[in-house]
Amino acid sequence: MRSFKTSPYAQLFSAPGTVAFEVAGFAARMGHLMTVLSVVFFVSAVTGSYGLAGTAAAAYALAYSLAGPLFSRLIDRHGPGRVLAALAFANTASRAGFLAVVWLAGPAWSLLAMSALSGATMPAVGALVRARWSRLLRGSALLEAALSLESVLDGTILVTAPVVISVLAAYLNPAAGMICAMLLAAGGSAALAAHRQAGWPARGPARGARPALFLPGFPLLILTFIAIGAGQTIIDIATVACCGDHGAKTLSGPILGVLALCSAAAGLWYGARKWRSAPERRLAITLPLFAAGTLAFVAAWSIWLLFPAAFLLGLTIAPTMIAAYSIVSRIVPERQLTEGLTWVTSSLGIGISAGSAVSGTAVDVWGARAAFTAASCCAAVAIVAGISASRHVRR
Repeated sequence: MRSFKTSPYAQLFSAPGTVAFEVAGFAARMGHLMTVLSVVFFVSAVTGSYGLAGTAAAAYALAYSLAGPLFSRLIDRHGPGRVLAALAFANTASRAGFLAVVWLAGPAWSLLAMSALSGATMPAVGALVRARWSRLLRGSALLEAALSLESVLDGTILVTAPVVISVLAAYLNPAAGMICAMLLAAGGSAALAAHRQAGWPARGPARGARPALFLPGFPLLILTFIAIGAGQTIIDIATVACCGDHGAKTLSGPILGVLALCSAAAGLWYGARKWRSAPERRLAITLPLFAAGTLAFVAAWSIWLLFPAAFLLGLTIAPTMIAAYSIVSRIVPERQLTEGLTWVTSSLGIGISAGSAVSGTAVDVWGARAAFTAASCCAAVAIVAGISASRHVRR
């Protein structure tokens, strides 16, 4: 059995400064992902309006998705030090302004404006971290392990962030989650701005360089990520609705826990292997498997069959995402990596937003099974777009 010291994950942290960099990136991402749910808890508790709370959370997420590629392009051009420092200051100020507006019962438009400004000034840390690994390990077999590690960390944050927010809101104050998210985002971003180890962009793209979005095959990859994000979100929400229809809403947590745990385990296994095939070939294999996992939810005639369905789908999520990230790391020029990977993050955010809207409507009008079918349709779109993108990349 391979010892930990010789595993690819141990080799990743042998470079100086890597541990501190990963801790800073984890803190900043935790702060970002805590924000959306914290906004809902805080605004609904103070104003009594869940509609306003949901709109404020959506304003944050949408502004983050739209502004992220622009600031990441600036990071590629001017280096992360100055841009991240300015963003950390602006983001902390806008978050503090948001807290003040809610506490002082400001008008709804000011609350939405400050929430959007908080999202627009939040750097795309996940893309930033992956871009550093891609620069350090381009052409190395360890890159797959690094991208797998980041996918597992993202999954860990997605599971733990709601728990932390719920505990803070229940035992301290509804604003505690917002304050904690602000401190984590500010501290993590400031630490990343001060990072001076290898892996940062040395020189940005030429002024006439076209955006990464217009590279051959890249728009199809973006569509693939949107479809994956939408499909996975629909599965999550429809699972909760399905369990509620059967009078067992508490089972939705364990089912989604199986989904997250299997995804993390598959990601770690995927990253520990040395793959001989190109990532575009692997994507062409994992996307149909992802679609088959969504069909398992459609075919589940009993609530207990959602557990094996979650097991099967979970095994495909992380490998699919890692293969797609690997393709982006290959086709985007090194001087535009942060921008290119941020488009991926933004497209996932767009897919999650679209999936939330589609699943809610489908559940209300046709029921949970129809929502599961909608997730399979999203998976079919991902197959077509992903395989087409892979063909462009191979050419």
